[in-house]
Amino acid sequence: MSDERKSEVKPGRIWRRRLLFGVPVLGAGMAFAAGIVFWGGFNTAMEATNTMSFCISCHEMRDNVYKEYRHTIHYQNRSGVQATCSD
Repeated sequence: MSDERKSEVKPGRIWRRRLLFGVPVLGAGMAFAAGIVFWGGFNTAMEATNTMSFCISCHEMRDNVYKEYRHTIHYQNRSGVQATCSD
């Protein structure tokens, strides 16, 4: 019988809530991890959509605005710096 008692685990001891400054540690860790995933996805999407090739992928931008843009000072200047769609 003593072997059976050792293998028994009281349910409250494993899942007892661990607090750090009054906040559950597991919940704070999960929220932190979710924030990192959200930030990574948002940053990746912003970098992908802030390119000139993405900006002129729309037919209206490519056929109208981009043709005019290539002949302005924003596209060709002495310094070689171009203003892009994200600017």
